[in-house]
Amino acid sequence: MAESVKSFTPGNAVASFDHQPSDSAIANEIQVLRSEISRLSSLMSEKTGEVYERVADRASSAASYVSSEASTVAGTIKEHPAATTTLFTLIGAVGFAIGYAVATATADSKQAWYQRYLGDRF
Repeated sequence: MAESVKSFTPGNAVASFDHQPSDSAIANEIQVLRSEISRLSSLMSEKTGEVYERVADRASSAASYVSSEASTVAGTIKEHPAATTTLFTLIGAVGFAIGYAVATATADSKQAWYQRYLGDRF
């Protein structure tokens, strides 16, 4: 069956509430933790460098795409100034109409301060 507690002798001394580890064990544990932190730090720097390179490449390609599209739009505006003016005027008119509709829909709820006191007197 099981051995009795009296005959049990641990092979490796483990720190517990009644046993204080030696200074060399603490120094060894600190050295192990430092090496682990160093390894994790180098691993993170490698991964971060890879991600940065990918993001930089994608940002560069996106910037060149936006630049080429802006050049295309600028060329179209130069070729057709009347159509561009008409388009922007139409967009402004639609925006004004939407703003006017929203303002008149909410104007009913706004009253002058004196309307609360006068009511139906006049």
